[in-house]
Amino acid sequence: MRFKSPVKQFPLLLILLFLLSSAAKGQRSDSIAPPVGQEWNLQQCVNYAWSHNISIKQSELNQATQKNNYTASKANLLPSVNGAASNTYDYGRTIDQFTNTFANSQVLSDNFYVSANLTIFGGFQNLNNIKQNQTAYEASKYDLQSSKNTLALNIASAYLQVLLDEELLQESQDQHEVTQQQVEKTQKMVDAGSQAKGSLYDVQAQDANDEVNVVNAENQLDIAMLSLAQLLDVDSVQLFKIARPQINIPDNPAINSPDLIYSEALTNQPDVKSAQLKWESAEKGRQFAAGALYPKLVLAATIGTGYSSGDDAINENFVGYVPGAYAGYTSTPNATSIPVWIPNEQYSYQLIPLRQQLNDNFNKTIGLQLNIPILNGLHSNIAYKNAKLNELNAYYTYQTTELNLRKNVQQAYADAVGALKKYYATEQSAKSNKEAYDYVRVKFDAGIATALDYNTAKTNLEKAESDMLQAKYTYVFKLKVLDYYEGKSLKL
Repeated sequence: MRFKSPVKQFPLLLILLFLLSSAAKGQRSDSIAPPVGQEWNLQQCVNYAWSHNISIKQSELNQATQKNNYTASKANLLPSVNGAASNTYDYGRTIDQFTNTFANSQVLSDNFYVSANLTIFGGFQNLNNIKQNQTAYEASKYDLQSSKNTLALNIASAYLQVLLDEELLQESQDQHEVTQQQVEKTQKMVDAGSQAKGSLYDVQAQDANDEVNVVNAENQLDIAMLSLAQLLDVDSVQLFKIARPQINIPDNPAINSPDLIYSEALTNQPDVKSAQLKWESAEKGRQFAAGALYPKLVLAATIGTGYSSGDDAINENFVGYVPGAYAGYTSTPNATSIPVWIPNEQYSYQLIPLRQQLNDNFNKTIGLQLNIPILNGLHSNIAYKNAKLNELNAYYTYQTTELNLRKNVQQAYADAVGALKKYYATEQSAKSNKEAYDYVRVKFDAGIATALDYNTAKTNLEKAESDMLQAKYTYVFKLKVLDYYEGKSLKL
């Protein structure tokens, strides 16, 4: 029986994740491919895939994005400061913004200002946004770990399939070798006249069947190796070899109850942690949306200055006195008139320099602005309602994750108990069929049993040993699934 898809048989995929622990500590260099010809252990396969898999890299990018969002939300507590500059030309009759006088000629104006805004109260939106992005960032860490676990489980499944196919191939080769030896013995017995020639034909037919079984086992092993290599994106399958760990079956294993395993799994499974944090993030998102329904108080301040080409200064120049009137007369003066002299001044206009204008036009403003939401197309109300629905959906997702975890633990427990029983049964069956085969083989060698009896006994033995091998791996898989849920040390 072949291993099923990792998606359909999720608990089985968890098994060899525990093979990773012994090599994981202190071996960060395993992320680099071993030298050509060197055997890869499971930890090296997984670390290599973690370093090169595109899906993992995308999960890392998502985590980096969530971290940036978290940083940006904290920065929202700081004042918003912006600077600006403008250069404009006014033509025709216009009012100079700096002299506040009419100008009929071209006027060049430059404006420079810096403004700052600080939200004093905004319905606690900034604080809730920080908490929302913080929990989303923490959830992304568990999502990354979950992606790594999923990849590791797929690699473990392919790795275990290779181990199983190697054992099946070895078993087929051993059986083929035994049959070849039996062919030689039967040939001698036929030559001696103690066996009919038909017995030789039957044994030779069995030898041909065994050779086909060896070829099939080799093909299955090649396919399993190719599947594993493709998961790792290894270029050459021929140069790719894996290490075989020693797998032992413990005697009378003590298996914890499903409830105890489930309670342990709740504390260490990244999917559960991620779902819980996403629920908390959605809760903060609802509170953030509720903040838009409250008034918003903003402190605003501005400093600025400017320059205008129409800002002229009047210069007065005294050039002397001129007669302006005659004392006692209001009409044409006569000989007795006394002239009144008045100052003669000339006026000129000069553009005020840039530096002086910037100093003269420097201004500062500060004020408070209160925004009260009254009617904005129901945008804030609908956003709040949608946030409540999103929070409820996140809660249901969290509950579903916990329920699925409980079901998986219960199923894994039942599978482990059933696999242990099946292993004991197949082990006994293999022993019984081995004894039956040995008995028939002795009788066949003595010329008492027929070749059909011998082939039947040998076929039954092959099937029993194959069943025992499958049951052995299945039992180890199921037992390690439970260890995975309990967060135990990853070792065999």
